[in-house]
Amino acid sequence: MKYFLSLGSNINAEENLEFGYKKLKKILSNIKSSSIHQTKAEGFEGDDFLNSIVCGNSDMDFTNLNKELKLIEDDAGRNRNTPKFSSRTLDIDIVLQIDDNDDILFESDEIKNYSFVSEPLKELI
Repeated sequence: MKYFLSLGSNINAEENLEFGYKKLKKILSNIKSSSIHQTKAEGFEGDDFLNSIVCGNSDMDFTNLNKELKLIEDDAGRNRNTPKFSSRTLDIDIVLQIDDNDDILFESDEIKNYSFVSEPLKELI
């Protein structure tokens, strides 16, 4: 299974993106990363975000990979008691899941709704 993951941070952003990438290298094979894109905070006033897309392969299903991603966010100090639109140490979302036959099994609305997802994704597709 091939996964494309959106990473974003606006708290110690460079460090947290690097932390996330290192953790993802332990659970994904054939990992690749887009360039880093700087974007304004959306939906709230805050520091700019750094965003990237990471793709890689995993034998995990969607649910189990998502659980692993939440653990990585927690390890980066993610506070889950903040509003949806707020500053983040690290946010990792599955935006695309493709099976071994190149069939799309999951495609997030974030791809069409946010350029900070679609633009770096274009680098890896």
